[in-house]
Amino acid sequence: MVEVLAKIIAKRSQDIATKGLDFGHAIPQNRIHPLIPPKLDKPLIITEIKRASPSAGHIGDIHSVTHLAQNYLNGGASAISVLCEERHFNGSLRDLMQVKNAYPNACVLRKDFIQDSQEIEISYRAGADMVLLIAAMFIDEKDGFLQLQKIYEKCLSFGITPLLEVHNQREIDFIAPLQPALVGVNSRNLHTFEIDIPSACVLRQSLQDSLPTSKVIFESGIDSASSGFMVGSLGFNGLLCGSYLVAHKNPTHAIQSLKSAFELSFTQKPRFYNDVFHKWHKGKTLIKICGITSLDDALQIGELGTYGGLDMLGFILAKNSPRFIESKQIQNIAKALQKLYPHILRIAVVNDKHSLNTAKILYKEGYIDGIQLHSLNPQTPKMYANTSLEDALYCYYVAQNVENLTDFSKEYAGAFCLIDSKSIQGGGSGKSVAKDVLLSLKERYLCVAGGINPQNLKSFLALKPSLLDINSGVEKSAGLKDINAIQQILNTLESSHNPKAI
Repeated sequence: MVEVLAKIIAKRSQDIATKGLDFGHAIPQNRIHPLIPPKLDKPLIITEIKRASPSAGHIGDIHSVTHLAQNYLNGGASAISVLCEERHFNGSLRDLMQVKNAYPNACVLRKDFIQDSQEIEISYRAGADMVLLIAAMFIDEKDGFLQLQKIYEKCLSFGITPLLEVHNQREIDFIAPLQPALVGVNSRNLHTFEIDIPSACVLRQSLQDSLPTSKVIFESGIDSASSGFMVGSLGFNGLLCGSYLVAHKNPTHAIQSLKSAFELSFTQKPRFYNDVFHKWHKGKTLIKICGITSLDDALQIGELGTYGGLDMLGFILAKNSPRFIESKQIQNIAKALQKLYPHILRIAVVNDKHSLNTAKILYKEGYIDGIQLHSLNPQTPKMYANTSLEDALYCYYVAQNVENLTDFSKEYAGAFCLIDSKSIQGGGSGKSVAKDVLLSLKERYLCVAGGINPQNLKSFLALKPSLLDINSGVEKSAGLKDINAIQQILNTLESSHNPKAI
């Protein structure tokens, strides 16, 4: 068992031995309130009452669990998750009973580290409508599946909806025989506590393939309306959010914004994040050719099929760039690409409020798939053009200009960040970020721009990047692409992944 879980379970077992399975709380002999199952035919937004956690430490003082629950319900929450573990999360069964007593028609989830099937009857009597079951607690234990199955079936016997939580493919395979109606993908690595949204995206697809009737929700890592938008675009059927809402000054407004953002992308299903994350899972280094200024260049580049072709084409809307392109030209190019090379993601590159507004119009009209936010200020990494990226309802990633390690902020918004060189030009300078600096950033998904060309490509590939953004290194002149140079890039990529090729 993972160390953090083992510690929690050891302490919890001690408490059960001394206090009993009710942890010393007065549980009704019979259930008082109606059983309210979650509505799985619509997006499931579960909001959490949580004071602390091993990863975050103290999250917030909750003076009244019923008041916080009311705020959540007023904001449109589908269900209320109540942390009941006492030693590490500072919760209790008392919290759950208070919430259910105050709102008997609300769906309430007991979020705990359930070890024994007898705990399900106690959960039922206390008022729980749902119970969390964590696959990682059982997968490495002797007869672990039989233990989990017994608890799972006990839930069903009481009409309680079990939420099966998984963190990786092995756990998905472990729970698959249960054919659960509801599964939660926790994006937090239990060993490092790091959030990995791209990996969670891939696990969701795996669940859809192996358990097509299961609804899948996203857990951990939601810290803004924008992250809710991202998760909705990935095809999740809902989400569970706690720390962000507990710490928010206005949880009702926060859940309203989060819910509307999730539902917007769930309906629209923009492809940007899904495409990028799945290619990364397959081990592909994404290639973006930036600074496209003509239809002819775009179509010739699109035709190049080696290494699976190009992944992205970038269009620069910054008016001070020699590679600036008008939005009307982008529209014409996008129409042709949609017809001939629909797999290529179309990216608008912006550097100020005006260019961002232009890009957002192109995005809304379907001409581009994502927006690259250039010239991010590392002092305010979650702001761009005087607007909060936490409210961004479009697909984007930020770019930071880096010369030294101190130039980089890890607190950026979004799932990944493009690392570009520092120069007066701001882009297309041909200048590279030093390799030792790139390595010292320790980015899980290393995305690099600046000075990449056919001659030095192998040195960049040695860094095992997730994305290479190439501009001036494949040009005959500013804005005029060298198709032969781009073909060389693709040939090198193919040979690096398949040494026998070429």
